[in-house]
Amino acid sequence: MSFDGEGAGSHAAVFTLTCPACKGTGTFHTWDCIDGTRDPALRLRILTDETLFFYECPHCKAQIHMESPCLYIDRNQKYMVWHIPDLTVPVTSQEVCDFLGQPSFDDYTCRVALTWGEWREKIIEMESAYDDRIYEIIKFGAYQLIKEEDRQRLLLEAYHLDYADESRRSDQLALVFMQEHQKGMGYTYEITSKVLEVTRDIFMPLLERLSAVSEKAAFERRGYAWAQHFMTYAMKAASAGNGREAYGQLIGFWIQTLGQELFHADIKMPESQQNKI
Repeated sequence: MSFDGEGAGSHAAVFTLTCPACKGTGTFHTWDCIDGTRDPALRLRILTDETLFFYECPHCKAQIHMESPCLYIDRNQKYMVWHIPDLTVPVTSQEVCDFLGQPSFDDYTCRVALTWGEWREKIIEMESAYDDRIYEIIKFGAYQLIKEEDRQRLLLEAYHLDYADESRRSDQLALVFMQEHQKGMGYTYEITSKVLEVTRDIFMPLLERLSAVSEKAAFERRGYAWAQHFMTYAMKAASAGNGREAYGQLIGFWIQTLGQELFHADIKMPESQQNKI
């Protein structure tokens, strides 16, 4: 399927489904492309409507959460996030060019997400003035500071980044830890400008080094797992260089900053835990 990328906006998609509860058939109306620049009302629904990607069976009224491919594009900030629920499906910029009928997106920052939640979270990050990778590094570092016993009820799968309050300002984001088996219950910690600036100052040189060898229009998954791999790389790079001690001090300062700014506590990560970063 393709359409004129210069004139088209959001693009609807229709699927025929069989309800797993009653086996009745029905039609699911959704989108395979959402243009946030040209369709601000739909962009707002992505950010606020939890039922947007739910199918309601017309026979038994069962609510089914649907995961189907959808490309989100912001033409003003020049980024795209593609929701691809199947890790085996290849994602290339050429497919986007063919899909939208546009010759090139070489100046766009492109990301791919596995779930709707991850997709929404990535859109929120990309709208911020900060590099989305900075948020993922903060997200990873903060989770390492959670006590082991607390991780049993604050599962990683429910841990995400969101707006700090109802104003939905892109410069005021927060980390949200949801409690298992308690819908709507959790803890919110605002990401302060100091946390962002310290994280950027410490890790951006390495990120820029990695960016120099990556393709601009390539769709990449930049989430918690990526941040874990990046921090492993960062620590190896630090230990191999002449400035090992100085970089170790910077990491320690970063950890203290996370503790003080996010959790309002003086935190010193145990050496055994530092080795895991």
